[in-house]
Amino acid sequence: MRTFIIILCILLAAVVAVAVYLVVTTPKEAVPLRFPLTAAQQELLGHVPEDAEAYALVPAPVVLMARLESNPITREPVTRWAAEHPLPPAAMLGRADAVAWKSDKTTAYAVRFDPVRALIARAWTMFSSADAAWHGQVLIIGAERRAGFSPPGELALANGLPEGDIFVVQRKESRGAFPPMGRPAVTSVKVTSELIEMTSRASADGGGGLKPALRFDLPRGAMLAVSFTEPPRLLGDLERLIASDVEALVGQGGVIALYGVDTGTLLPRPFGAIVVPASEESRAAAAKYGQVLGDVRESGGQLVIPFDRNSAAQYLNDAKAPAPWPANRWALRMDPARLIPVLRKAGDNPALRFAAPRIYRGARDLRRWMGTLEQASSVEAAASANGGVEELRVRVASK
Repeated sequence: MRTFIIILCILLAAVVAVAVYLVVTTPKEAVPLRFPLTAAQQELLGHVPEDAEAYALVPAPVVLMARLESNPITREPVTRWAAEHPLPPAAMLGRADAVAWKSDKTTAYAVRFDPVRALIARAWTMFSSADAAWHGQVLIIGAERRAGFSPPGELALANGLPEGDIFVVQRKESRGAFPPMGRPAVTSVKVTSELIEMTSRASADGGGGLKPALRFDLPRGAMLAVSFTEPPRLLGDLERLIASDVEALVGQGGVIALYGVDTGTLLPRPFGAIVVPASEESRAAAAKYGQVLGDVRESGGQLVIPFDRNSAAQYLNDAKAPAPWPANRWALRMDPARLIPVLRKAGDNPALRFAAPRIYRGARDLRRWMGTLEQASSVEAAASANGGVEELRVRVASK
């Protein structure tokens, strides 16, 4: 009996010791990902199979989940996802690094545990029906096919990215509205209770030659304001909506400020203004279409060409702010609370689909990746190309 009690006490002490270890070593903060990645992180990414369409690396997922749940923008979708994909207790994961990937519409995971948690997880897998396999202290859940066990080639694009909490890679086969650039694309994501910041990179078409820096500030009161160094392709569709040769006005770059949209007409009617540098060429182009577009104003070396009678004065009286980051392609600022309802209606407008297909597709793409941003107070973005690399930076602020 005495021996039994001694053995029971030893087992109880061991259980308590393990429990204390799990609690004490469960992190409240995580070391952010820095680029280039460490050798251990690159080794973990070697478990991603060659046929994966996209993958993501997360250090200390328990810390990330806490941040996502504290941010009003991500709280609801994360809660919904967690209800459909139950996670192990935070103490079980601890400081584990994890990588998830998607192949053939299925998602698989690789999680690297510390030695103590690896023993506990091994015991769990013995009695679990999960499709699990072990490679040392790395637990693989889901089908692992053709893993190269070497760092993926896309990591070269990531060198120099700002530090973040998630590293996401979308390969050539990946499709999606975000980021709006070629594939493969790499993204560093940083999450706090108030902000989400994303920096994405991809190889630039045509070598990504150096372009002049943006020279226009953005109006704060517009629902959407975009500055650019060369006309976006969707301006060809805008000509159909306002019956004017818009590209002739903005060939040297400019700003489009959108203050409202009448979605109750057959084709949506925009209320806003185009702003371009004042020059002999732009004055001549503006005079040609002034009666169609509205009263052209000139102020501070700029021409303000409105789509309606009121937007020129609204733009001139609006407070201005520079682009959020230095950029040489385009920059934007948008108000999701005002813009998302417009996107929902424009994305379902059959007349817009045929009359202005680029604007229609753009509205649907924006609606897809902004659908969860109704709790955001602002979205800012800037895009540049240099040295054959295109970079997009996005900041989403919560209310």
